[in-house]
Amino acid sequence: MVGWALSGARLFQFASTLVLFGSAVFSLYGCSAATPDAPTPERGWPRWLLPLAATIGIISTLAWLSAEAASLTGTWTALDAVVSGTRFGHILALRGLLLTLTLIVCFIVRSAKTLDILVSIPGGLSVASFAWTGHGTVATGSGLHLVGDVLHLLAAGIWVGALVPLSFLLALSSPVHTAAYGREVVHGLARFSAIGPAVVAILTLTGIINTWYLIGLSRWSALFDTTYGLALLAKIGLFSGMVALAASNRWRLTPRLQAALASSGAIGPALRALRASLFAETALAFLVLAIVAVLGILEPPVSAN
Repeated sequence: MVGWALSGARLFQFASTLVLFGSAVFSLYGCSAATPDAPTPERGWPRWLLPLAATIGIISTLAWLSAEAASLTGTWTALDAVVSGTRFGHILALRGLLLTLTLIVCFIVRSAKTLDILVSIPGGLSVASFAWTGHGTVATGSGLHLVGDVLHLLAAGIWVGALVPLSFLLALSSPVHTAAYGREVVHGLARFSAIGPAVVAILTLTGIINTWYLIGLSRWSALFDTTYGLALLAKIGLFSGMVALAASNRWRLTPRLQAALASSGAIGPALRALRASLFAETALAFLVLAIVAVLGILEPPVSAN
């Protein structure tokens, strides 16, 4: 029961903070100027997406603290003991404070660009703080592992944060299929594609570093005969699927939509194909987060030595 509660709280915490940080960053570089009939930052989607993500983050912080309290003391309500008596509690309390400040900012700042800037800073700090509540410091104590974890988390936020608003935009385009929606999608995908290879490279390199420290070359068989290793392989498989879909979006589906826009032809089929691909990529991303949430409560092979 406690284990499932910990995994669930971790999943909602990961998802909400990654979306909060990544969507604010994507809004800064990936959204074009306002068009008459396409949603933009000024027309509202971050106005509900960002405070929603912050609210879920706050609630999941309390849930995580409560589950951790139950795990350590047997009492779900002993949050003060966790917050005051453990480094984990200190970090979660700090993350909760950052998310609370972010939520307040969402309701008092009216300028979309200013809001995105102000949200991306505490959002990024909240995402990076996961490195101090995971295996990166507990299992190995390595500075390189810690830095790798921080970069891994931030890169994941940038990717997930681009997928969610793009999926939202494509969902809105379903009943209308206007050229304005098509141009907005193309612009966002093109801007993300410019940094996408670097994001994938960072995730891959830091993932290798993480695996090296938590499993190691001498314990490579643990990938196949431990629960942790099998879950990690599943994560790698899902990540590979995301990369394949992202490549298809970049080299096949986006050019198809661009060609339809350039010829003033029907863009509905191209938008539908992109919508299906991006929805699938987003679903895989959240499955990866679910596995990460479970990995956090499993003992890595390095801890057995």
